[in-house]
Amino acid sequence: MKELALFPLRNLLFPGARMGLQIFEPRYLDLVRDSLRHDRPFGVVPIRDGSEVVLPGADPMPRLAPLGTFARIVDWDAAASNLLLVTIEGEGKFRLLATEQQKNFLVRAEVEVLLPEPPLPLPPEADDLPSLLEQLLQHPLMARLQMQPASDGGLLANQLAQLLPLPRSVQLELLAEFDPARRLQRVLDLVQGSGG
Repeated sequence: MKELALFPLRNLLFPGARMGLQIFEPRYLDLVRDSLRHDRPFGVVPIRDGSEVVLPGADPMPRLAPLGTFARIVDWDAAASNLLLVTIEGEGKFRLLATEQQKNFLVRAEVEVLLPEPPLPLPPEADDLPSLLEQLLQHPLMARLQMQPASDGGLLANQLAQLLPLPRSVQLELLAEFDPARRLQRVLDLVQGSGG
């Protein structure tokens, strides 16, 4: 069991994949400072219902998915006086056990750290997926993430699940899949148009 600061998001973060964040809320500026100062990961958890930002008159605590991803800051840049551009990388999965919202609206949680997935050699039927990933990473919006393509089949599936324009419901299913071979097959089916 581990205690963790959470960053609830509409977007999903997969282990082995990267995403960019624009940080402007004081609670998350504090979270980023703490994470950088102590080289400490935080948790990215998908929002099931509610908002990423605290809205007047709305419940400040969003309803969260039960599964999240450890995130580590790999790059950052101050874009303006109150705006921080951060690149994060997913490191592993956890299950939410309990959450508590602090006075500044930052959510902290007790989490169960899930075991790392076993390595998965890329099967011959997935030979085209690395070149698809390379094409996606060449897009200017993706290139600045400087994500290194994975050779492991499970991590490659994660990176494609992160970058492909998939429905959010499908991404949630892929994140919740603990068998890397099944996740890779599902991504392959989606790319080939036979899964949905």
